[in-house]
Amino acid sequence: MDADTAIGGAGDRFPSTRFSLLEAVSAGGAITEDAMEQVAALYWKPVYRFVRWKFRQSNEDAKDLTQSFFASTIERDFFQRFDPARGSFRTYVRMAVERFAANEYAAGNRLKRGGGVAFEPIDEQAAAGESPEDLFEREWRRQLFTLALEDLRAECERAAKPVQWAVFEAYDLAEGDRPSYAELGARHGVAISQITNYLAWARGRLRALVEDRRVWS
Repeated sequence: MDADTAIGGAGDRFPSTRFSLLEAVSAGGAITEDAMEQVAALYWKPVYRFVRWKFRQSNEDAKDLTQSFFASTIERDFFQRFDPARGSFRTYVRMAVERFAANEYAAGNRLKRGGGVAFEPIDEQAAAGESPEDLFEREWRRQLFTLALEDLRAECERAAKPVQWAVFEAYDLAEGDRPSYAELGARHGVAISQITNYLAWARGRLRALVEDRRVWS
């Protein structure tokens, strides 16, 4: 990952409990430092992209504003004000950062008295006609999958399952032509049936890890 999405770190997995952390904090419970890091890891890049596209911010200004937004969530009752009955946490974050960025943008313009505002060129999303809201959703889904993959790789390392990860990476994450099961079996010295088992296990764990990360969604 680049420096933007690395903020918050890859971290460990979300707690596997199905009790909603969102309901707990919105009911007045405290958010832990680990949970805050997990939120930042999942939402940093979507927020950064949204701010840069929506408000035409430079790379550095968008990063500063994104960092300020996350700092503000700690200083005020941001999580406690979230109501799960009114919508998803993802939408709540997007609307909150839009208000935050708009206020910061307006304050900056007032200081400049309407002058000296530099509008940055936008990347390929603008040319494709993608809205800031769609961009936020797409970046969120991509970051969710990226973090879940990192969780799976870390789990394989902890559990001493390097072959399982290597098979999954070579087959399901292949950028070009996939190797056959026979080729993978020969490469790792295992039967074809074992390749099938490895892939089934890795896919199942990835689905579970995605759901663990979706706690804050």
